[in-house]
Amino acid sequence: MNIRYIFACVLLFILSQTQAYGQFVIQKVDSLQENACAIVDNYSAVFSQTDLNNATLSVNKVITILNEQGEEYGYFNETYDKFRELKDFSGVIKNMSGTVVKKIGKKDLISSSLSEHLSTDDYSMFYEYKNPTYPYTIEYTYQEKWKNGILYYPSFRPINGSLLSLKQANYKIELPAGMNLRYYSNYTCNIKDETLGNKHVYSLSLENIKAIDREPYAPPFHEIVPRVLLMPNDFCYDSTCGNLSNWENHGKWISSLLTGKDILPADFVIKIKDLTKDAKNDREKVAILYQYLQNNTRYVSIQLGIGGYQPIDATSVSKSGFGDCKGLSNLMMTMLKAVDIRSNYSIVSMREKDILPDFPNFNQFDHAILLVPFKNDSIWLECTNQTLPFGYIHNKIAGHNSLIITNEGGKMCRLPEYKDDQNYQVSKLDIDISENGMAKGKMQFTEHLHLYYKFSYWMTSKDREKEMNYINTNVNMPKVKISQIEVSEDRSSLPSCTLSANFEAEDFVNKTGTRLFASVCPLRKGNYNIFTSSTRKQDIVIENGYSDCDSITFNIPETYTIESLPKDISIETPFGKLKTQCKEEDHKITYIQNIDIFTGRYDKSSYNEIKSFFSEINSAIKRKLVLKKI
Repeated sequence: MNIRYIFACVLLFILSQTQAYGQFVIQKVDSLQENACAIVDNYSAVFSQTDLNNATLSVNKVITILNEQGEEYGYFNETYDKFRELKDFSGVIKNMSGTVVKKIGKKDLISSSLSEHLSTDDYSMFYEYKNPTYPYTIEYTYQEKWKNGILYYPSFRPINGSLLSLKQANYKIELPAGMNLRYYSNYTCNIKDETLGNKHVYSLSLENIKAIDREPYAPPFHEIVPRVLLMPNDFCYDSTCGNLSNWENHGKWISSLLTGKDILPADFVIKIKDLTKDAKNDREKVAILYQYLQNNTRYVSIQLGIGGYQPIDATSVSKSGFGDCKGLSNLMMTMLKAVDIRSNYSIVSMREKDILPDFPNFNQFDHAILLVPFKNDSIWLECTNQTLPFGYIHNKIAGHNSLIITNEGGKMCRLPEYKDDQNYQVSKLDIDISENGMAKGKMQFTEHLHLYYKFSYWMTSKDREKEMNYINTNVNMPKVKISQIEVSEDRSSLPSCTLSANFEAEDFVNKTGTRLFASVCPLRKGNYNIFTSSTRKQDIVIENGYSDCDSITFNIPETYTIESLPKDISIETPFGKLKTQCKEEDHKITYIQNIDIFTGRYDKSSYNEIKSFFSEINSAIKRKLVLKKI
């Protein structure tokens, strides 16, 4: 056979494969693969609303999975309920050469009603595929029916995770003529607005967005990826209607859902009045009823129909003893009303600290709490937690925006926020060092405020495994044995929790010849080895500042003397402070370390300074004292 003919055939084969693989080989922008584990080749969606209650969403999505890390981006996973229904679905999977290896139909989707909620009408439709080789491409085409009311329009956020890049995305919303929408965008976004026949059409597009790698202490992800929120002004939902043009109207609708939910059985009213009859003042009455709520109810999420926004009536919750955040907050509000104390049902986000002030929407709130507005000392009540101290505002809502609900509508308010130096930890170790390298002594940890919140969960459960997990996480001692554990709790509005224990640790000291080497601060396990990258692309955000104070006393063997001690350190920066002191007296070494980390948002240009500061802390923790045999 002619060698030129063979060569030509091979070349044609290569070219044909390249053409079949075209979208990946030729059309992919090289820069989109940088830091990416998957690429959205195309996202096209059309949301077509026919009236206040009904709409159709049609979606086509093509995504290329580059490696194992990106597999989850190829999964189909959507949640449905009485307001959304999956009508049509199809999909194809192509290998790296563009050949279809699998076709997917609606029958291939797995339906699951498993939920963290006890009572819900939600169910999931999902499909997971894992290809043995990379890259491969998945294409989904599906249509959803929206019914029984529309509170919001699907947001435009084609990049929904880190290490995911986007080639192109298009989104169109079609409304009946005369209807319009509001939108919020975190990037420069041109929305085309036009009237086509009897439709009001909005169009958005986005292209060539590089993947974002998550960095420690990064801003919230919704800030750093393109996002457009879209909302109607007038809406209906499960046979109720309202207007969302301002926060006041938002509050009016929530208030309407509370109407008639504040009735209690007569015998229950007598009971709570009897509970509070000896109270010295209204604040004491609130504390008594809050304690009753904690002792006699438990949190169970209930999301049936409009139940995602409307609480179960107070009578039902009082009889059953369970409810979600809405139902429990409403019950507490109703109990207070029965003893003539006014309170306000309030909604808040546990995900986002700040609420968009000029863009009322339903997507930003996910929790209900209660405000008791006393003249000089208002009280915020978390009604879902059975152990939270009265008056304490936990770290998931402290400093967050809240919408207070009144009969006149909604009013935005920010919850109180604690100072950094109130959120602190005090740790003490008293250590006897033996010549063979063993250490024994006493330890004590006290956590305050937000540090208390997690610590108390571990410590007050009387679960030995949880206690040991905390100790092993925070104490850098090999082969440590713990005994005589004691836990005490201060349940004031500025709460704290203290753990005390005895310990023995083998190989605490590293012995080399006539010298002993001991870690000067065995209370940290690289907690501050955070910033390791040489560059920074995003601002640094420290949401909750805090203070750590460590005090360690070493009782050294009589047959040893001190050869070297760590030098004192004093560093002050805009991001925090580090101060250490080490002194020797009467064959004892005392090491004190104070670390302050400040709440704040710092420009990425400060990265090298912040990195250096945290590196200084990490280096200080790793230092050792040296003892020499006499």
